Amino acid sequence: MTRTKVDDSAVPNEPEPGRAPGGGYQQSEQDQGEEMTAMVTTVPPPTVTDELRRQAKQTPESWIYAIDPAFEGAEDVPGWAVVGAFRVDERGEIGDEFRRNPNYRPTPVALGFPVPANELENALQLAVTGLGGDEEVRNALREATVLVPHVPEIGVADLDAGLDRPVVHAFTSDQYLPDPAQWQYWERWPARELAASMGDRYLVLNPGSALEVRLPASDLA
Repeated sequence: MTRTKVDDSAVPNEPEPGRAPGGGYQQSEQDQGEEMTAMVTTVPPPTVTDELRRQAKQTPESWIYAIDPAFEGAEDVPGWAVVGAFRVDERGEIGDEFRRNPNYRPTPVALGFPVPANELENALQLAVTGLGGDEEVRNALREATVLVPHVPEIGVADLDAGLDRPVVHAFTSDQYLPDPAQWQYWERWPARELAASMGDRYLVLNPGSALEVRLPASDLA
């Protein structure tokens, strides 16, 4: 077995005992820039796995670390990827006492996001989890091709998204498209060309999803 090296500075070796919360962890709202929507999401509490139980048997009367699933099997785990620590009793069994790491930053894997289909989705996932930034999203979007609702014989559809102006919806891949009953006609557009044709309208990416982002077309100039 490969031993995992955990940066335990985020969770003390002897933390104050606390009950594992039943409702999951609340991720703090992330500032995604003036024009980017923020996201608040709930992270499920860590699961006590067979591997954690096995490790606990080897280290009685200690604390054992639960790490973000994206780092499972990794040799080195940064402090921000440590979910927290469970108390192990003298019999090597994991009890109910749990210390949450206040510096834990859930990854897209922990939040259950689908595997990104392209670089744009990867940048969006990192941005909404606070592991990336707005500029990375804009750079990826400038090079991306997106799916846009199309009106036959008219062109790109103008929609209203409560921004007091027409907007254009765009989707980063097929996995974010709405039900065909909502819209049947789609065109693929290079995002940079789409933005150049939009004037002062806003672009709304993946509306209604955890990866929804709103930004003015001028941001892609």
